[in-house]
Amino acid sequence: MNWRFLEYGGLIVLAVALSNPLISSISPPAASASSRLTLSPPSVHLTFWLRGSYLQNWNQTNPGPLIVVTDGDTVTILYNSIDSAPHTWFIDVNGNNVPDNGEISSMTMASSVTFVNFTFTLKVGTNIPSTGDFTYKCSVHPTMMVGTFRVLAATVPNFTITANPTTIGPINTRTVGTSIITVASTNGFSGTVTLSASPSSGLNASILPTSIPGSSGTATLSVNSTVAGSYSVTVTGAGSPGSHSATITVTVVSPDFKIALSSSSLTVAPGSSGTVMVTLTSLNGFSGTVSLASSLSSQGPQVTFSPTSVTLSSTGPTSSTLSVSAASSGAYSTPVPEGNYSVNVTGTSGSLAHSAILALTVGSSSGAGVLPTPAIIAAGIASAIAIVAATVYFLRRRPRTKT
Repeated sequence: MNWRFLEYGGLIVLAVALSNPLISSISPPAASASSRLTLSPPSVHLTFWLRGSYLQNWNQTNPGPLIVVTDGDTVTILYNSIDSAPHTWFIDVNGNNVPDNGEISSMTMASSVTFVNFTFTLKVGTNIPSTGDFTYKCSVHPTMMVGTFRVLAATVPNFTITANPTTIGPINTRTVGTSIITVASTNGFSGTVTLSASPSSGLNASILPTSIPGSSGTATLSVNSTVAGSYSVTVTGAGSPGSHSATITVTVVSPDFKIALSSSSLTVAPGSSGTVMVTLTSLNGFSGTVSLASSLSSQGPQVTFSPTSVTLSSTGPTSSTLSVSAASSGAYSTPVPEGNYSVNVTGTSGSLAHSAILALTVGSSSGAGVLPTPAIIAAGIASAIAIVAATVYFLRRRPRTKT
């Protein structure tokens, strides 16, 4: 048992830490301290001596001395009469100057210097409505003998758990995301906190270390998934005060790339060539080799790449030069037919493939448009001859007017 006498504001207090209530009938000793004693374990028994006088109030101070207790404390009020008048003690919650049912009160009359022992255990929500300040009084002289009874919230040892960051991602399906889990003690808790991770379906999660000794420290949460999607994981810390948790959201995306052309169209004169830049950009942390290929809507021009494959990383885009040649080719120097073509440019890496379309014109780039081919010219001449011949034939067969 630990005990000590204290005095402040004319109030003598005995603070005792024990498991059983203290029944006291001794006279108040000499004062020796000026503040309330805080003890461990948290089960505290406080004893207060109040000398009653209807002319001089409690302990000859006006108002009476401040009484400070904590939710859950066991409290003993020792009150007497130094003016030979009868006195009682109660907490007037509703301020009507009368002890009511449910209010903490002692109706035992003190009419001499012998102290009356009144002991109770304070419990917010049971015998006192809340924390805060209330007024204690004598029911015989309720307007003349008053003081403040202050109730403080209990300080229960506990811990908190937090995550930083609370959102992981976007991360791609080839990488691992992390969050730092912090456990912090509150109100003097010093036990061990055991950690566990509960991920949603499709997400893998682990935490190291799995326990935090001494109630304060950090752990690392690691997460990954092979399937793109939105996930969550709850990290729970369990200790003697109970359990606390933190929830982390996780976004997983598939690594990918995109392909783009420096121009969506290209015009090449017969016998010459032209170029377009092909740019490939990493998405969602993609890294790897992308092979380039092309296909034409019809045979004719020659399409090549330099280089034919590129190594792509998340550090920045990479380019290749697409060249189109409209020069004659083959043993007989076959000319490239003039006209419009569609070039499908494709980049491939494993199962990933993306394309871009180049509109290609072989011929004149002037406003007159593409020059007609010899076949088209011959067809036009034949059509004109046929029209003239038909007109002459029609005119010869038309009947003449008689005069």
